Amino acid sequence: MRWILLFIFITGCSGYRFNHQDNPLSQYGIESLSIPMFHNYSNLPDVADNFTRETYRLLTGFSRLKLKSGYHPEMDAVLIGIIKSQEKVADSLRASNLRVAQERSTNAIGSERQKFYIPGITDVVLTLQIILIKKPTEEELTLLKSGIGDKVLLNSRIIFNESINLNKQYIREVFDKNNSTDPVNVTATQNAGVQRKVITSLAEQAAISVRDLILYAF
Repeated sequence: MRWILLFIFITGCSGYRFNHQDNPLSQYGIESLSIPMFHNYSNLPDVADNFTRETYRLLTGFSRLKLKSGYHPEMDAVLIGIIKSQEKVADSLRASNLRVAQERSTNAIGSERQKFYIPGITDVVLTLQIILIKKPTEEELTLLKSGIGDKVLLNSRIIFNESINLNKQYIREVFDKNNSTDPVNVTATQNAGVQRKVITSLAEQAAISVRDLILYAF
């Protein structure tokens, strides 16, 4: 009999947990959520679209939470996203594993030319600040997305105000895989394409962190 009661208790708790995860924000009276375009305060261009889209897409998994893109004051709450970076681009795109170009392609570059280095690895480093606030005014939105927004304390209407550190590494392939001294033609467009893929991956990583923050921070 005791085992039967224990089973009923466990399955009953499991059912509650599942329903709770359908919309974890319902305990705060949030049944609808507005997600404006994230603000890009980083030194990397054109990253806000990816971050906003991936976060919106992942939060659609909460079946009992109504979502709208853009700012809609009639919704129960607003999710504010702010993408940040260090002031210098070199701190956002950190180069490492530097290689001497002459040692890899003397025939093309010439031995008399002054040595210059090519980064083999680049780390993309960003921070995403996420704020969830119920029924904000225009003045509150302006304050929260300002430079002092991360210092605003939690209250009955600000559910969370968290910063998520993001880091993604990629390898720059400048020379062929056979270790040949013949250089491979790598254009700026190719490098930009690799970087765009990394930004997309970072956006997906950020969206998972936002979802987990909503699921497990309470």
